[in-house]
Amino acid sequence: MLRYELTRPVFLIGFMGAGKTTLARKLARRCGLAAVDTDRCIERESGMRICELFPAIGEEAFRELEADMLERYCDGYPLLISCGGGIVCGERSRRIIEERGFAIHMVVSPDESASRISNHATRPFFESMDSICNVNEQRMPLYCELADATVNTRGKTSAQLVGEVQAVLEEEGILCPLPK
Repeated sequence: MLRYELTRPVFLIGFMGAGKTTLARKLARRCGLAAVDTDRCIERESGMRICELFPAIGEEAFRELEADMLERYCDGYPLLISCGGGIVCGERSRRIIEERGFAIHMVVSPDESASRISNHATRPFFESMDSICNVNEQRMPLYCELADATVNTRGKTSAQLVGEVQAVLEEEGILCPLPK
């Protein structure tokens, strides 16, 4: 297996259900990289699920936790970082993503998002299709503003998406093969 390294952190951003976590895990496995998921890390450290933590501490404090997580993971060697869907709502997080890494916007429609997430109760803002559409619409300009590259997930398998993201990262000089 050919192994690779990243020249800087790669942030996978996009709405809930875009497949960011799955993509990060599979691309990491395929290329011999390390990957982290900001939501899973926050859950592990807090001992609470995001759906419990978010209402308990409020959005502002939650966005600060996300930014702290990003800073921590940008300080070491470059990683694949799967970001929570709302990470772009935090000004500090946006600044970190923009200044320290390469952002790939994984585009998913509200309908696809709703169909891919089996338990809507585990996600903030998933009360109804109206709320899903409203939140996605509010965040879309932020995703687009931060994106160094955009990948549409519609109708693609995870294997196709891994190949597409790998090609983008190689073309941009972000993902480089290690010498044998």
